[in-house]
Amino acid sequence: MSKSFSSRQTEQNGQEKVLDQLREDFDPWTKSRQARYHAGEKSWDRLDQLHNDGEKIYQDFEDENGNCLDPFHKKLKSLSRTARISGKTEAHPVYRYPSAYLDAIIHVDDAELWALEDGRVDDDIIADAPETRRRVLEWLAKPKNEHVLAAMGDGGTDIWAHSKPGGGKTSFANVIGGVRMTEINNETLLWMLTLDELECLPLAPYMTVAVPRGVEYEVHAKPRNPTLPTTEISLTDVFRDTITYRTPRDLMTKVVPGGLYAVLPDPLFRGCEKLTTATYTPARDAEEISEVTPLRDVNFAFMETRAKDDEFLHPTTIVHDEFSDLVPLNPEANENDQNRKVKGYPVSQGKGRKKNLSNIQLSHSVSRCDEGVREKTRWYVTMPKTAPPASSLSGIGNVPIDMSYVNRFADRTGRAVIWRNRNYTPIEWANPYRNYDFRGEISVRYPRREEALDAM
Repeated sequence: MSKSFSSRQTEQNGQEKVLDQLREDFDPWTKSRQARYHAGEKSWDRLDQLHNDGEKIYQDFEDENGNCLDPFHKKLKSLSRTARISGKTEAHPVYRYPSAYLDAIIHVDDAELWALEDGRVDDDIIADAPETRRRVLEWLAKPKNEHVLAAMGDGGTDIWAHSKPGGGKTSFANVIGGVRMTEINNETLLWMLTLDELECLPLAPYMTVAVPRGVEYEVHAKPRNPTLPTTEISLTDVFRDTITYRTPRDLMTKVVPGGLYAVLPDPLFRGCEKLTTATYTPARDAEEISEVTPLRDVNFAFMETRAKDDEFLHPTTIVHDEFSDLVPLNPEANENDQNRKVKGYPVSQGKGRKKNLSNIQLSHSVSRCDEGVREKTRWYVTMPKTAPPASSLSGIGNVPIDMSYVNRFADRTGRAVIWRNRNYTPIEWANPYRNYDFRGEISVRYPRREEALDAM
């Protein structure tokens, strides 16, 4: 039965409301170096005069009192000021145990460490850094903070955040990975998307979506408000802009230092088999459902290209959501070579770390993931009301916290304990979802892939 004119008009009005809300919430920031770069060559003549996204983005995020986040260098100065006034033993654990947190998010290389250890903050490698990074490096070089500088390692880092659903993993990745990493390190962020829900929406006004070239897709906004309809939208109704890529290696030739990218998986898996020497079967080529490669497996290929190819060496963070699905315990030697891919992940992880690659891994469980990946990961973030893994768990090493300590921070989300080996510290971050009013999901679908799956 066809809809009446009035019902069609009501639906259309509802869709306009959804679109208006999205465009208001996700008004893109277009005045940064990264935004102008992707706007095309005509915008390149003034790139050196513009700031980076990381120098602006933290100002759009608020703490629990509605105040803008302080730049990280001010947070650091507050830590050392307290230590000077009250004594180091009374200082915040973040300052007392820098290897537990600061080493995880302040990324430096050998040349920078050498200059900082000598106090040469006027060297070009320090003085020419973006302001929000330069001030952090200058703080590290101060003699009173020498114990922090001594804890700094070169290369990339790996942070694995785990909790029950709704425990704060995604907000952690948005604020620490998307905001602080870009502010402190001018880091390039690659957020590997799942199609059912785009979890990086707080970063969307600063984000470029990488879309597999030639692949048909649809995007829908699904409001929680039952009076508003599911609405088909464009990616640029939410995100700043889009680029296309053909293979993982091709995308690495198109990203820019300090850029934030939401990466849609390629359902055709172009270039993935060559990178991983493992099987990838698109739905259109499979005869049975079991043969179809999960879309998430593109993550393995991106890890490989960033670890082995030298197309892009600027500090980069990759966010892997639903990590326990990507690297499960006891992976099978099946039609998609799951075992080969999973066992290759920590190898790529280690090689990439030497080339300034960091990973933020998000999962509900640590114990249900491959032990080789657990062994390779150095930092863990345990969210409130979440049991830390047992030290007896294979590959995990020493766990310096217990449930009683975690429960001290269980009063609200936006708090957690970050730890490695012997050291740990509580941390907290702002709620990124206060930055927009839209409540619901933004999802993507690949119609041709769905048709191929339905035909099996």
